[in-house]
Amino acid sequence: MEKSKEKLINALNEDLEKEMAGIVRYLHHSFIVFGPNRGPIVQIFRTQANESMAHAIQLGEKITALGGHPTVKVDQVFEPGYQSIEDMLTEDLRAEKIQLELYTKQLKEFGETNLPMKLMLEQIIIDEQTHVEEIEKYLRTSNEELMIVDGHHKRKG
Repeated sequence: MEKSKEKLINALNEDLEKEMAGIVRYLHHSFIVFGPNRGPIVQIFRTQANESMAHAIQLGEKITALGGHPTVKVDQVFEPGYQSIEDMLTEDLRAEKIQLELYTKQLKEFGETNLPMKLMLEQIIIDEQTHVEEIEKYLRTSNEELMIVDGHHKRKG
């Protein structure tokens, strides 16, 4: 196997490990949510787990198509015991940003000479960026800092 293909397969296996960890992390979070708002929050986490699984499937299939062997390793998942919803979302945001950075780096490295890889990574990057933005909105308690009226930030006082 040529060196560049082997390097690509290794990179995709690293992505696969992180997506598998995402499935585990999001499912775990869905199990430990309590309180009156549990239902919608469980659904949010399970939707994210399903999206991680879709990425994992896409990566595994691509690795196989390239002649590689998909890993069964799962990147380490942080498990501190009790977590508030904010703790869980903060953990998820950190993981999504790391994954987004990794995919972006790989796009620069492998996308220049491989159009199908470029398009696959670009779509996954769009998905990951959307996840980051969604989680940031869940963690934000106000839009006040972002509100712009007549071209100026609106502030109290």
